[in-house]
Amino acid sequence: MSGYVTLATINSLEEFGFIAGTDYLITFNVFEANGVTPLDMGGATVRWVMAPYGRTSYNVLQRTGTITDVGIFTVEVPSASTASLSGKYIHQPIITSFAGSEYRPGQGVLILSPRIPIV
Repeated sequence: MSGYVTLATINSLEEFGFIAGTDYLITFNVFEANGVTPLDMGGATVRWVMAPYGRTSYNVLQRTGTITDVGIFTVEVPSASTASLSGKYIHQPIITSFAGSEYRPGQGVLILSPRIPIV
């Protein structure tokens, strides 16, 4: 059926979570369309965005990533950027080629548990 994409395909990234206000490192492994060959991202820029679940018309967090190897990039999420957040979010890695083409290889659910204050 043309134009039909299952949610399993769209939400291809594994759900994960962490406690808000924690330094966190996200690692993305990106492959060519065959699902086996690591994607050569030479000359590309990589970013990551996070938006409230069901409200993807704006993002609450955007970070620039670092390409660490062929088919691998990381995104550092510093503790200060999530300290006041909690809830369910959608996140998407974004790869922009040297020529300007944008590729979003998937998305997933991220759960931020509220930070318990220290008294």
